[in-house]
Amino acid sequence: MKSNSADCRFPVLLSLVLGLSFLIYLPLAARILYLSPEGDDDAPCAAGSVFRTLSRAAGCLASGDTLLVREGTYAGGVYILVKATPEAPILIRGESLSAVVSGSGAELDAIRIQDASYITLDRLTVLKANRAGCAVRFSNHVTITNCNIGDNATWGIFTSFSDDLRFEGNECYGSHEQHGIYHSNSGDRFIIRGNRVHDNSGNGIHLNGDPEMVQPGSDGVLNWGVVERNIIWGNGQSGGAGINMTHVHDILVRNNLIYKNYAAGMTIYQDTGTFEQGSKRVAVLGNTVYFAKGYGRACINIQPTTEKVLVAGNIFVCGDNQRGAIEVESDHLPTIISDRNILWGADSSRIIERKDNLLSIQSWRSLSGNDLHSILADPQFADIPGADYRLRDTSPAVDAAMPLDSVKAVLERLGGFEWILAKLDSLPYEDFLQHRRPAGGGPDIGACESGTEPEKLYDFNGDGRLGLSDVLSLILLARRDPAAGRLDVDADGRYSAADVLRLLLIICGRVKIL
Repeated sequence: MKSNSADCRFPVLLSLVLGLSFLIYLPLAARILYLSPEGDDDAPCAAGSVFRTLSRAAGCLASGDTLLVREGTYAGGVYILVKATPEAPILIRGESLSAVVSGSGAELDAIRIQDASYITLDRLTVLKANRAGCAVRFSNHVTITNCNIGDNATWGIFTSFSDDLRFEGNECYGSHEQHGIYHSNSGDRFIIRGNRVHDNSGNGIHLNGDPEMVQPGSDGVLNWGVVERNIIWGNGQSGGAGINMTHVHDILVRNNLIYKNYAAGMTIYQDTGTFEQGSKRVAVLGNTVYFAKGYGRACINIQPTTEKVLVAGNIFVCGDNQRGAIEVESDHLPTIISDRNILWGADSSRIIERKDNLLSIQSWRSLSGNDLHSILADPQFADIPGADYRLRDTSPAVDAAMPLDSVKAVLERLGGFEWILAKLDSLPYEDFLQHRRPAGGGPDIGACESGTEPEKLYDFNGDGRLGLSDVLSLILLARRDPAAGRLDVDADGRYSAADVLRLLLIICGRVKIL
């Protein structure tokens, strides 16, 4: 959707909103420092100082500091080594994505956060490192948001023995040798959300607990992670999956759009270690995986030692008649539950792969009891050439997914999913565009919930389009019935002035996301 300039002439309002959005990034503590191509590295480590190189600025950072990076290009190969605190974190924020960190000099990584804590990188472009654009090692509570990380030799973002991480809203692309985002080495409690990961040689997102590389206190498993609302395409020319998971426990994978990759869609497996270090307790919910004809492998691949997996409400379109849309090699088949999915692309007699045999949906149902309510049909995407994987109104996916209460009941029956059940209760029930589910009589299968376009959701005056008159209508409707659920634009459970502001921002900020 294109911006409507006639509805966006609110300079005072927008200036206020942008100013507030900038201020919320700034901690209440100590100093604001600056980095500029016109800076001076002889400046003291004091509030207001303007430095010329990132290495000098990083060496001055202390708990509570904010480093604002002005537009320009800065040499990488920089270490950030500060143990900040939750009360006084460190923020390094670009003025825009034209704040560029390029190369890594004699070092491996452009930016390495090492033995550090409570560090946030925001709105930076990081390019052309000898290994990783951003590496996080032996650290905790590190956040990387809204960054552009590309054209690095091995990885975009790489982690090692680091807990409590959040990577959100980044674009990670063009890794020459391996993956866009690689979270590894026993890292627990992580969120990988809303990233655009594309055209990497290996996996888009790779999760690997690495049992062969443990440290004191680590277990060789990645525990308690959320992977959601990522858009993943064009990865895997040298092999790998859109989302690759090995040695993972308690992982929620939902609302991801994975399309036109070269190898697998999603994989769940182990390649070393003990059975206990294998992958288990994974919920794969509401994702869309699409392969063009003649491309790719299985949309989801569940390997032999994996147990306790729920695969529900996904669209799987495979492009290769030699591989099924769903591949289940697990030796623990009674603990693998799959249902309410849409399967398409391969011949109906070869839609499931089990122990190197291709099965029809009927044979699979008889063998496993799975996919009794799954549908073999074209999901009817809006515009595949235009990479628009929203559903047409006539799609068989509409209102056909497993209801959330049923999802929870299956997880409770499988047992051991307490962490994921708690997450399903605490996270918004939404699609990958953050539209609330369900919009109709039930949730839709796949990553996109139909009937949630702004013109349909917020046309409060009923004229078939979205404009300023809808803001006035929202206010008038709220005077009559402030408890009406439809008026809760910001989804906080009630109507308030924040809903009016949210609608104004929707009108001014409408863009095509896909």
